Amino acid sequence: MKSLFDIFDSTKNRKSIPKTWCGLWTDKNGKQVIIEPTKHHSYVVTVLDSKGQPYKIDLLGGSQKDTIKLLGRFTTDTNGNPILQVEAGSYDVGPTYNLYFLVSKNDQKLRLAKNSDALNNIIIKANVGMGLYDDWEDDLGVPWAFPLEDFKKEMK
Repeated sequence: MKSLFDIFDSTKNRKSIPKTWCGLWTDKNGKQVIIEPTKHHSYVVTVLDSKGQPYKIDLLGGSQKDTIKLLGRFTTDTNGNPILQVEAGSYDVGPTYNLYFLVSKNDQKLRLAKNSDALNNIIIKANVGMGLYDDWEDDLGVPWAFPLEDFKKEMK
């Protein structure tokens, strides 16, 4: 994804987001992502369908959990870009739901969002990180994540 971004050093080392970036984000289909801060730069992330209901996650061993209060923490992708990585399966096994905080520039290129960017210009672009055992699945183990649409912050 490096070709999508104009990288700024000040955002490459992101470990947290401003509190104003937390809260409800919605995509064009009504899917909702709710980001809540916790201690030590971790987050809990809830993903709901357009009716406000959680999705079911199939875990190893046949059990399930809802997409409610999933652990999220900042890390970097393979290109060194900061992402809010959400555990969308078994902890440290995957898959993951990766959230990029971006801004579209005048020439329509995307760049990493900075703390000083206007909130109404920021989007979340979601991507999926394959889990340890998901290489045989077309949906990479997270069918609820698709289609991958951009999220905009709901302003009150």
